[in-house]
Amino acid sequence: MKILCPAILDGYQRRKDRSVSLRLLTQEQTSQDLMNIDSLLDTFGILYFRADDSPEDSVPFEELDSIELDLYDKKKTQSQRLRAVLYKLYKQEGGEGEFKDYYKVKTEKIIEHFKSRLQDE
Repeated sequence: MKILCPAILDGYQRRKDRSVSLRLLTQEQTSQDLMNIDSLLDTFGILYFRADDSPEDSVPFEELDSIELDLYDKKKTQSQRLRAVLYKLYKQEGGEGEFKDYYKVKTEKIIEHFKSRLQDE
Protein backbone atom coordinates (compact mmCIF):
# COMPACT_ATOMS: atom_id res chain seq x y z
CA MET A 1 0.00 0.00 0.00
CA LYS A 2 1.19 3.52 -0.75
CA ILE A 3 0.39 6.98 0.48
CA LEU A 4 0.64 9.59 -2.23
CA CYS A 5 -0.61 13.07 -1.42
CA PRO A 6 0.52 16.68 -1.30
CA ALA A 7 2.14 17.55 2.02
CA ILE A 8 4.09 20.27 3.80
CA LEU A 9 7.22 19.42 5.78
CA ASP A 10 6.18 21.08 9.02
CA GLY A 11 9.16 20.23 11.20
CA TYR A 12 11.60 17.64 12.40
CA GLN A 13 13.23 16.47 15.58
CA ARG A 14 16.65 14.90 15.99
CA ARG A 15 16.53 11.77 18.09
CA LYS A 16 18.99 10.29 20.52
CA ASP A 17 19.75 7.32 18.23
CA ARG A 18 20.67 9.76 15.40
CA SER A 19 17.42 9.13 13.53
CA VAL A 20 15.07 11.98 12.63
CA SER A 21 11.36 12.30 13.32
CA LEU A 22 9.64 14.17 10.48
CA ARG A 23 6.32 15.97 10.81
CA LEU A 24 4.29 16.26 7.59
CA LEU A 25 0.95 18.02 7.17
CA THR A 26 -1.48 17.02 4.43
CA GLN A 27 -4.62 18.58 3.10
CA GLU A 28 -7.97 17.19 4.25
CA GLN A 29 -8.21 13.40 3.91
CA THR A 30 -11.21 11.20 3.21
CA SER A 31 -12.25 8.48 5.64
CA GLN A 32 -10.78 5.88 3.26
CA ASP A 33 -7.46 7.79 3.13
CA LEU A 34 -7.37 7.86 6.92
CA MET A 35 -8.05 4.12 7.07
CA ASN A 36 -5.16 3.52 4.65
CA ILE A 37 -2.83 5.70 6.71
CA ASP A 38 -3.94 3.97 9.90
CA SER A 39 -3.27 0.55 8.40
CA LEU A 40 0.33 1.59 7.73
CA LEU A 41 1.14 2.59 11.32
CA ASP A 42 4.29 0.89 12.66
CA THR A 43 5.30 -0.39 9.24
CA PHE A 44 8.64 0.25 7.58
CA GLY A 45 8.64 2.00 4.22
CA ILE A 46 10.24 4.65 2.08
CA LEU A 47 9.61 8.38 2.26
CA TYR A 48 10.12 10.40 -0.91
CA PHE A 49 9.52 14.11 -0.50
CA ARG A 50 9.88 16.46 -3.46
CA ALA A 51 9.52 20.20 -3.23
CA ASP A 52 7.09 21.49 -5.84
CA ASP A 53 9.77 23.71 -7.36
CA SER A 54 12.08 20.82 -8.26
CA PRO A 55 10.30 18.58 -10.80
CA GLU A 56 13.61 17.76 -12.51
CA ASP A 57 14.61 15.81 -9.40
CA SER A 58 11.65 13.49 -9.86
CA VAL A 59 12.29 9.83 -9.02
CA PRO A 60 10.23 7.27 -10.97
CA PHE A 61 8.07 4.97 -8.86
CA GLU A 62 9.88 1.95 -10.32
CA GLU A 63 13.07 3.21 -8.67
CA LEU A 64 11.31 3.70 -5.35
CA ASP A 65 9.79 0.23 -5.53
CA SER A 66 13.21 -1.28 -6.14
CA ILE A 67 14.72 0.07 -2.91
CA GLU A 68 15.61 -2.81 -0.58
CA LEU A 69 13.64 -2.49 2.65
CA ASP A 70 15.45 -5.31 4.43
CA LEU A 71 18.17 -2.83 5.41
CA TYR A 72 16.00 -1.92 8.40
CA ASP A 73 16.25 -5.44 9.78
CA LYS A 74 20.04 -5.34 9.81
CA LYS A 75 20.03 -2.84 12.66
CA LYS A 76 18.97 -5.64 15.00
CA THR A 77 20.49 -9.02 15.62
CA GLN A 78 18.42 -12.07 14.83
CA SER A 79 17.79 -12.66 18.54
CA GLN A 80 16.65 -9.04 18.99
CA ARG A 81 14.27 -9.43 16.05
CA LEU A 82 12.87 -12.67 17.47
CA ARG A 83 12.36 -11.08 20.89
CA ALA A 84 10.58 -8.07 19.30
CA VAL A 85 8.28 -10.33 17.28
CA LEU A 86 7.46 -12.45 20.33
CA TYR A 87 6.73 -9.27 22.32
CA LYS A 88 4.24 -8.10 19.66
CA LEU A 89 2.62 -11.54 19.70
CA TYR A 90 2.49 -11.41 23.52
CA LYS A 91 0.67 -8.05 23.33
CA GLN A 92 -1.73 -9.28 20.64
CA GLU A 93 -2.61 -12.29 22.78
CA GLY A 94 -3.59 -10.07 25.69
CA GLY A 95 -0.24 -9.58 27.43
CA GLU A 96 -1.19 -11.46 30.58
CA GLY A 97 1.54 -12.32 33.05
CA GLU A 98 5.18 -11.35 32.77
CA PHE A 99 6.70 -11.11 29.29
CA LYS A 100 9.87 -12.85 30.48
CA ASP A 101 7.81 -15.96 31.34
CA TYR A 102 5.99 -15.82 27.99
CA TYR A 103 9.34 -15.40 26.20
CA LYS A 104 10.83 -18.39 28.00
CA VAL A 105 7.87 -20.65 27.11
CA LYS A 106 7.84 -19.61 23.44
CA THR A 107 11.60 -19.88 22.95
CA GLU A 108 11.57 -23.29 24.65
CA LYS A 109 8.94 -24.43 22.14
CA ILE A 110 11.13 -23.19 19.29
CA ILE A 111 14.17 -24.97 20.73
CA GLU A 112 12.25 -28.22 21.23
CA HIS A 113 10.89 -28.03 17.69
CA PHE A 114 14.37 -27.91 16.19
CA LYS A 115 15.83 -30.40 18.66
CA SER A 116 13.19 -32.91 17.55
CA ARG A 117 14.44 -32.56 14.00
CA LEU A 118 18.03 -33.44 14.92
CA GLN A 119 19.19 -36.89 14.03
CA ASP A 120 20.57 -39.02 16.83
CA GLU A 121 24.31 -39.47 16.54
